[in-house]
Amino acid sequence: MEFSYLAAFMIGLLGSTHCLGMCGGIVSALNLEDRQKPRSATSILQSNLSYNAGRITSYAIAGAIAGLLGALVSQSALGVIAPIGRLLAGIIMILLGLYLSGWTRLLAPLEKAGYHLWKRIEPHGRRFIPARTAPQAFGLGLVWGWLPCGLVYSALAMAAVSASPAGGALTMLAFGAGTLPMLMAMGGAAKLLYRLARNPIARRATGAAMMLFGAYICFVALTSGSHHEHMNSNHTAISPAIQLDTSKMDLSRFRAFFAQTELYV
Repeated sequence: MEFSYLAAFMIGLLGSTHCLGMCGGIVSALNLEDRQKPRSATSILQSNLSYNAGRITSYAIAGAIAGLLGALVSQSALGVIAPIGRLLAGIIMILLGLYLSGWTRLLAPLEKAGYHLWKRIEPHGRRFIPARTAPQAFGLGLVWGWLPCGLVYSALAMAAVSASPAGGALTMLAFGAGTLPMLMAMGGAAKLLYRLARNPIARRATGAAMMLFGAYICFVALTSGSHHEHMNSNHTAISPAIQLDTSKMDLSRFRAFFAQTELYV
């Protein structure tokens, strides 16, 4: 379980340049100062914190749903479903790395599939724009957390592996925490990070790091699956021997009992 939390955090951290492309406009709007009503640095910070709190809350809700679905599916085959879920998360992460590097757009159809739900949710977010107060920023983040994103889908696959609503929610909280450093940047740091996120070399380096970590997740999934099969085969091989020894022990006790009975008769 700890590996899933770490993997989710690393997915968010390494892929946060992708988050800038998806949520950068909203974050920039939160950092803008109104000329008619100047905002203090504290007010801007509160808006950023509230927006990200709402966004991560939506991630946690989605993670709980994914964990519940994983629990329903894996009740009879947890040892098989868990490696498959990790393998799926690793594959999506490799595809996302290729996508960020500009080498392929195989992940684009997966993100487009989520737009059917997003079309129904997005209009509710417009009522919070412009987000000048903390509650408005929280509501905006709560809606924007459902924006179709391959990075989020990769983390949700890890959440489903937890096979519990609580585990799924915690996995997505770890993922959200990984995205915070990039999305919480303000002022000059934000401008620097935005330029860095658009730099082709930086994007390829980030994509390569994501592909390597995705390959590692796949490796762990495959080796854990083979280890589970090995343990099952050992259990199957040992069980008959244990049953045989038990039957002999019971038979010897049975004979001893009747031998004593005959002496008393």
